[in-house]
Amino acid sequence: MADDSDLADDLIPGSLKKSPSYHRDYGKQTYGEIKALAGARPPDPWARQMKKLIEERDRLQGKAKKHRR
Repeated sequence: MADDSDLADDLIPGSLKKSPSYHRDYGKQTYGEIKALAGARPPDPWARQMKKLIEERDRLQGKAKKHRR
């Protein structure tokens, strides 16, 4: 699992950085900062997408590999 002090760019593999859910401006923020933005009221939609990329990277990478065949 990701640590709150890890940078988003370090947690998201390159293949997922091509996703429309990846937002370069959020890549330099920590996972903890992204979680806080995603959980705020109202939530930041881009932060929610980045949080999902981080938390579900293994599943999403497998899904991307299936579509490349």
